[in-house]
Amino acid sequence: MKRSRRRSWSGAPAPHRAPPRASLGARSGRSETGRGPTGAGEDGRRPARRGGREAHTPRPARPGSLLGSRPRRAQRRAACRPIPSCCPSKGGRTMRRRERKHWLVVGPAFLLLTLFVCSQAGAQGTTASIGGTVTDKRGPLPGATVAAKNAQTAFVYKVTAGEGGTFLLGGLPPGTYELTVYSEAYKPASQTVTVLLGQANRVNFELTPEKVFVGEATVVGEASKVLIDTRSSVVATNITQEQMQTLPMNNRNFLAFSALAPGISFTQDTDAQGQYFSSGGAKPEQVNVFIDGLSYKNDIIKGGAFMQDSVRGNPFPQNAVQEYQVMTQNYKAEYEQASAAVITAVTKSGGNVFHGDLFFLYQNKSMVTQDDFAKARGDAKPPYTRKQFGLSLGGPIIKDKLNFFVSFEGNNRDVVSSVFRGGNYAQAPANVKAILDPYPTGALSSPFTSKLYFGKLSWQPSTAQTMDLSYNKRDESDIRGFGGQTTKDAAQNFQVKTDAAVLRHQLMIGNNALNEGNLTWQKMEWIQGANAPSGAPQLNYFGLLQVGSAPSTQDLTQKKIGLRDDLSYFADWLGSHTLKAGVTANWMKYDMVKYQVGNPFFEFRSDDNWQYPFHAQIGFGNPALAFDNTQYGLYVQDDWKLASNLTINAGVRWDYETNMLNNNWVTPASVISGLESACRTYSQPIGGKATWCIPDVFNINDYISTGSNRKSYKGMVQPRLGFSWDPNGNGRTVVFGGWGLYYDRVPLNDIFDEQFRHRWGIYDFCFTNDPAKVGVPGGVAGCNAAPILWNPSYQSAAGLRGLIASGVQQGYELFLLNNNTHPPRSTQWNLGVRQQLGDWLASFTYANSRGYNGLVWSFGALPPGTPFNDRWGDSIPIPGYGFTMRGYDTRKSWYDGYILTLDKPYTSDSKWGFDLAYTYADARQQASTDDGVAFAFDSLPPHFATFQSIYTEKQKLIMSGTVGLPAGFTVSGIVTLSSGLPFYYTDCRKGYDQCFTAAQDPPKQSFLGIKQFAYRSVDLRAEWDAKVVSDVRFGLIGEAFNVFNFANDSCFDGWTGGPGGLNPNFSHATCQFNTRRFQVGAKVSF
Repeated sequence: MKRSRRRSWSGAPAPHRAPPRASLGARSGRSETGRGPTGAGEDGRRPARRGGREAHTPRPARPGSLLGSRPRRAQRRAACRPIPSCCPSKGGRTMRRRERKHWLVVGPAFLLLTLFVCSQAGAQGTTASIGGTVTDKRGPLPGATVAAKNAQTAFVYKVTAGEGGTFLLGGLPPGTYELTVYSEAYKPASQTVTVLLGQANRVNFELTPEKVFVGEATVVGEASKVLIDTRSSVVATNITQEQMQTLPMNNRNFLAFSALAPGISFTQDTDAQGQYFSSGGAKPEQVNVFIDGLSYKNDIIKGGAFMQDSVRGNPFPQNAVQEYQVMTQNYKAEYEQASAAVITAVTKSGGNVFHGDLFFLYQNKSMVTQDDFAKARGDAKPPYTRKQFGLSLGGPIIKDKLNFFVSFEGNNRDVVSSVFRGGNYAQAPANVKAILDPYPTGALSSPFTSKLYFGKLSWQPSTAQTMDLSYNKRDESDIRGFGGQTTKDAAQNFQVKTDAAVLRHQLMIGNNALNEGNLTWQKMEWIQGANAPSGAPQLNYFGLLQVGSAPSTQDLTQKKIGLRDDLSYFADWLGSHTLKAGVTANWMKYDMVKYQVGNPFFEFRSDDNWQYPFHAQIGFGNPALAFDNTQYGLYVQDDWKLASNLTINAGVRWDYETNMLNNNWVTPASVISGLESACRTYSQPIGGKATWCIPDVFNINDYISTGSNRKSYKGMVQPRLGFSWDPNGNGRTVVFGGWGLYYDRVPLNDIFDEQFRHRWGIYDFCFTNDPAKVGVPGGVAGCNAAPILWNPSYQSAAGLRGLIASGVQQGYELFLLNNNTHPPRSTQWNLGVRQQLGDWLASFTYANSRGYNGLVWSFGALPPGTPFNDRWGDSIPIPGYGFTMRGYDTRKSWYDGYILTLDKPYTSDSKWGFDLAYTYADARQQASTDDGVAFAFDSLPPHFATFQSIYTEKQKLIMSGTVGLPAGFTVSGIVTLSSGLPFYYTDCRKGYDQCFTAAQDPPKQSFLGIKQFAYRSVDLRAEWDAKVVSDVRFGLIGEAFNVFNFANDSCFDGWTGGPGGLNPNFSHATCQFNTRRFQVGAKVSF
């Protein structure tokens, strides 16, 4: 980072006029405040006359720079000067009453009608701010006007400096602004600056009759300056528009750029079925994403946001994203429903000039290198094509007032899956071949399609207020789940559908308050459908073919109507305060349909000459579950500037949900009766007792829900504290840190089975043609249920349901949720230092996170002291039900991270930028290796095993850079080196009664002679861009991913071995991902 040298800027002659009144503009960020200096009046105001300056006529303009650094003498004077006051000492109570009245009349009636509280202005995840002081040689200069005009939209934000000369321009959408400061008898001066999302920048102005000097400001660049906030206590990384436009990205998933942030793990396989990010050793469910202030938290299934479970698509059009910020730790109280990282993004807007672009990217099989395993098998390259394309358009509707922006992105990917008959097909009898022959085999298409839409209207009726209305839509389909011996009619169609609308209103109330209100509507739907919903039972002929319609389908829908209001206020008491408070309310509706094995599933094997199924399965009952939930949140936070170089950030948040745990559920009487009476006498005493009953094992009242005794958790109080200390007062060296408590929520799918299993049962059947084996447990090898004599009438849904009605099957699994289950939470603290090194900014941070109250399902009816090896057979049976599980909210995680960053932002004058982020992490987790609903059966509750986290790389180094070259060329690259995500394994070498599950890093490979990495990739992009006519430009794009074709192994063998020795294939890979591939494209912009 570079602070520019002290320069002067002379503007055009200013006519003699009274200082303009403050236009109602947005306020935000930190400001320098204090009492008036010597020469001020008794009430802190400047004298009416300033040494005859009112009559001075400025000289003609000279070119120069508005932003420069204050000379050391001025810095010493500022450090010794008493802190000027920012707010009038009189009329405050009257002003507050007037603000309340104004809000009640013109506010959009969101939620703050009864709450007048405050915070850092305009930082609600969608804006930035510029604050500071305006002075002349004698001290603070009240009445000066500071204005920022957005270079694209032409929207103007104004504020008048207070009596201490302080100002706060907040609610600024990130972007480029013409920043102007002017006052009576002083020449106006302007400079173009760029502000980044979520940053509270500080700029101090010193006016003379002819020049404007800028003191404390951390900037990069000379011609076009990027303001940098080095004093934030938040551990955050900004992903800029320049990075998203120029860096190589294979699948255009805008979230994938979050991998540039230290401490973030993103799915490395760009074609994986499930694209997630995580941090702090936590599961992906514990993150959250906000776009234009709207939370995309996924309340139902894994993935954290956007319904990303098992899907490979981009959740939001990248060409609609202006920029975003990744906050890994110590984010403020305004962010909800996350106990790990938070991403907050803002979208693009139109402007006074029509602008837009079109792009097309192409990839086919000749551009993708086969992995080593496919080459070793001699596989031919399957057909493959992918086309990514899109367009955007923005422009004015009413100049300077109303503009629009629309965008679209599409992704059509077609890969082929090969279906072939098994090796035993020649031995199959004729009647079986007659069933299977009609099903097509060979190379069959497996298409993926994605369509993303976005539209936005932005309106500024006055400088006091702005309004945005936006809408986005996602429509994604992925047909897969076939290949090998599974025919295409058995495939599934994974679909994700999103519709969301945001109405955002921002209003400046007087000179010291800013209100931001959001009204939102959102619908997210995740569908696991059947590709060929014919209703034909699925028949799996082992060694031959698997045919018929998919047995299971799901349709999960989450709907939300949300209100959010944030009120900011700028105050003066023992220093300066930028205060903010807000309230949120979301009315949620969940609809879940799980048709699990609703289409019956039959298995045939050669032992029976494939003549009848030895095993069958079917689901039966009511597959639908729906309920409502209301989510409330309140917070207040304060950025308290105790001195010019010390800021304390303090806040507290409280969240509450009316029905997070399905509180209206009523435990069936049969379950209650079973819990009260179930007992078992063991041949060998356990824990000194031979007979155990369920009430001896646990308090059954904790697991019986009456529909009114399961109370919503009210303890989600979350204090958060941070600080930043600038010992030299110039922003070059900053020490920062913080501590906070963060609550998340329990995903609905984690508790779904408590009620669902009573509505929808999944039943297993074993069949035999030998009457002697009927009813004999274990009579059919490989099948657990008591065998039934086969009858051809059973090979249908109706036939199996008839067996269920006759009562030949045992009951379904029983899930018992504790009524006092707590939501997951984490405590986080960090300590770090930032250092400016010329044009560079370096930082080192220690980050600590501890996770608590993770939910895991495990054995529910085992007497205390049960030997580990007897855990599967010693449960106390509950009459009428199968296996019993209880939910334990005792799962923990541990994370200690050491983070080093080095950044040189890209600027138009330097034409190059570079970023480096290195993370060393020691992360551990407890109980389960599942990344969705967690089950733990490899240790006995409540003493769950602890092992290395499978969500966090131990070491990760990522470097990115962009260089602008002559003749319109731009070259960029990303280098990623990682120790790899750990894989879990099972070790039984000490005996099958001493098995345990753990995790370890993948085998290491070398990069430049350093053998520390399991994942290596060097990605490059080259772009040529030239003017065609007028403002129309044409560009060509070439991208190469994993240029050196490093072998990135996966699918590691996790069986260590049993008694007698190590499995020779342990930790050996069986697949690879992200082989070398190329992509070409073109674009047109105007």
